[in-house]
Amino acid sequence: KQEMPDADVLACAVNPDTSQVVVMDTYNVPDDHNNIPDTIQNICPHSAIFTGGRISCVFSRAINTGYPQDKDLNGDYYEQFAAVDNPAVVSGSSVSLSKHEHQTPSISKEMVNPAKDSTPLDIAILLPSSSSSSVSCPSGPSSGAQYRLVTAIPAGCDPSNCDYYLGIRTNDEDSQFLDFMMAGKAQGWIAIGFSPKQEMPDADVLACAVNPDTNQVVSVDSYNSGYDNIRDPIQSMCLHSSRTSNGIISCVFSRAINTGDPQDKDLNGDYYEQFAAVDNPAEVVSGNVTLTYHGSQTPLISNSKVNPASTNGSVSSSPLRVTLTRAHGILMVVAWPVLAVIGIFFAAWMKPVLPNGWWFQIHRCLMMSSVLVSSAALVLVFVANKDNQTPGLIELCNRPKAIAHFVIGCSVMVLQIINPMVALFRCAPGTPRRWIFNLIHGTSIGLTVLLLALGNAGIGASLFEDTINQTPAESHTILWILVVMVMFVAILLIVLIIAVNRPGSAHSFLHMLMKGKKEEERVLIGEEEGKAVEHKPDIANKTTLTTESSIVRWMGLVFLLAVMLPPLTCVAVLIALK
Repeated sequence: KQEMPDADVLACAVNPDTSQVVVMDTYNVPDDHNNIPDTIQNICPHSAIFTGGRISCVFSRAINTGYPQDKDLNGDYYEQFAAVDNPAVVSGSSVSLSKHEHQTPSISKEMVNPAKDSTPLDIAILLPSSSSSSVSCPSGPSSGAQYRLVTAIPAGCDPSNCDYYLGIRTNDEDSQFLDFMMAGKAQGWIAIGFSPKQEMPDADVLACAVNPDTNQVVSVDSYNSGYDNIRDPIQSMCLHSSRTSNGIISCVFSRAINTGDPQDKDLNGDYYEQFAAVDNPAEVVSGNVTLTYHGSQTPLISNSKVNPASTNGSVSSSPLRVTLTRAHGILMVVAWPVLAVIGIFFAAWMKPVLPNGWWFQIHRCLMMSSVLVSSAALVLVFVANKDNQTPGLIELCNRPKAIAHFVIGCSVMVLQIINPMVALFRCAPGTPRRWIFNLIHGTSIGLTVLLLALGNAGIGASLFEDTINQTPAESHTILWILVVMVMFVAILLIVLIIAVNRPGSAHSFLHMLMKGKKEEERVLIGEEEGKAVEHKPDIANKTTLTTESSIVRWMGLVFLLAVMLPPLTCVAVLIALK
């Protein structure tokens, strides 16, 4: 058949340990592309030499060796011709052939009988295939070929100096093939992916990667299963030229519009394009080059679908999804660590020092603003991921951090909307059952949702840096800024509790520092209705407001703003710029 499996292979290879040319009798396993040295070497070497980059050898072999792995050469066969740069592999004292990679063997167009025929062969370059129907690779485009569908990042850049460049055209020789010219600033690999959605899963990925063992650029036909990239066992790319120079990888290749391979997309269809230029080096697994995780160099995705087989013009690739995700993060930082924390602080600490209900008006304004801002943030992230199979920050499958962020985020949003509704049914201050409202509104829901929201902000920061800006192994700058800020706020609240600890108590921190100033005999406590109510001091509970307590509360607010606003500004800037 016109394919690699089940071939009888006679080879001459350079032993990398001795630089001597050895003649080898091998075979390809049926229904597989693996080459195996024959246990019985039915080949008679006469001469072999390696010089000037050329391997040459003369050998003989019996027409019929009688060995089951050897073909009877008095029969009709397609001939396959290979000249490969990848060095042979030495295992113990034996030499075996390595993977040919992009140097795909040429295959005769017709069968020949090695024992009888003498007519020169007509050669076609064919793709390895697992079926009997292989596809001929056409000639590549000329150096001055014009491409009808172009992506240039940044827009209008020269192909030789773009961060990423892709040109697609219909092949001149065979209209069933597309020619690709791809280049990018990268040390490891560059790729173009085709996906029905603006996401990584289910993408057909065509890549050119630097083989770390040989430093040669090879083609890699792969596909994404979830977020894992898998090398396609059927390599359907026809590589015409490739190079890496001055930090830029470039290659020209062709691929059939419809290869028949179930892992390959029919390129006569509408897809989002994904563009990657990655510095992480490719890996060699079992002799095959495979793509590695892109890390911080997240692929850009086209804003709209294109048909690679027919669309003309340029492709816009502004990262709208990433921009909306950044906006979601910034708004959530404003909604919770800023608006909600300060709003709760006013309700918990500023009642005695803001008469006429001002503490309540400020608390209500800040908390409702928090609800509106977080609602807008939630809408943005749903819009950013409208094409996902499941709504949320990113595809949830097999991503526990994403699942946690999604579930906690939705729970926080529901509780945040319920809590103002609970406040509508509050009883008047001073009534016997007021404590029930305080317990539900302030502690059971309020404190719980605050802790969940701050924890989820940390998960979101970690998730953002994992998938947008950092690899999982690297430090999480945004996360640690949030953690340190929350720790400082917690310490500040502990100090406040000690300092204000039942004003007038001998254990009051500030009271001890100020040598026990006289307590004020009257307290103005602002209520929600905005009235000033006079209360006599409750001697039993010692709730009388002291001068030092008032000072501590105002100082606490100042320190709270000083502790929170600078780091949160840094967080917003990092989210916007990373």
